[in-house]
Amino acid sequence: MTIRHLRIFKIVCEEENITKAAKKLYMTQPAVSHVINDLEEKIGNTLFDRVSKRIYLNEFGKLFLDKAIRVLDLYDDLEGGLDNLKEQAVLQIGSSITIANFWLPTLLKRFEEQWKNTPVRVEVESARVITEKLLQNEVDLALIEGVFPRDNLVCIPFSSYRLVVLCGTGHPLASASEVQIEELAQQKLLLREQGSAIRDTFQSAMTLHNLSVSPAWTSVNSQALIQAARHNLGVTIMPDILVEKECERKELVPLTVAGLYMENQNYLAYHKDKFLSGPMQGFLKILESV
Repeated sequence: MTIRHLRIFKIVCEEENITKAAKKLYMTQPAVSHVINDLEEKIGNTLFDRVSKRIYLNEFGKLFLDKAIRVLDLYDDLEGGLDNLKEQAVLQIGSSITIANFWLPTLLKRFEEQWKNTPVRVEVESARVITEKLLQNEVDLALIEGVFPRDNLVCIPFSSYRLVVLCGTGHPLASASEVQIEELAQQKLLLREQGSAIRDTFQSAMTLHNLSVSPAWTSVNSQALIQAARHNLGVTIMPDILVEKECERKELVPLTVAGLYMENQNYLAYHKDKFLSGPMQGFLKILESV
């Protein structure tokens, strides 16, 4: 039983005549009769009484017509509202912490202005966690930073930031014109957690110099590490955009480390097999203009 069966049945009921229904449907009379007979066969019951070359909707047919009309109304409502449904589907965005602090609010503000009917759900985690959620289809789009992610993801770069080594003004290294990387490795290090793009980039840089990292502090909260560095409890590594004010106020001192330059690229990523809905494409276009 198909929607076509129900539409033709409804017109036959309205016209109370196969020939008139066929004319309205731009079909032949035998074709309409065939559809009605096929429908009756599929439901296992007659819908019309055939008396003296006329058709009369029987009691079963009346009950069936009532349900058929409701089904057709729902179908027409669904078909006519598909564009609205596409916009009303939740857009799930995952973001690493630094991007969520500095880029995501502006991007979402512009998105909400253009896609007013699309609800957005945001998850903020470390870059590694967000990447895994993207691979498991738990988020639609991911804003991640750091090392270029896996091959089965489409990654579009949109900005970057530099990582700086910092200490407090009272720290022994604060007055040094240049710090050797081996000396840095021996300091009390105040680092982000494993899986954060900041930690991964720093560890990769140290590994290139055959140096290992053993932090004195580990935290998911950058501000906690910044405050610890301000109080001369160790050396931290932070995005330059995150510590601009502290450096301007001379609460933190950026250190020049010989042979060490660190930068994280920011990406928008999605799975290569993911269907890009209208809202997802809209978010991509907004990102391209950043």
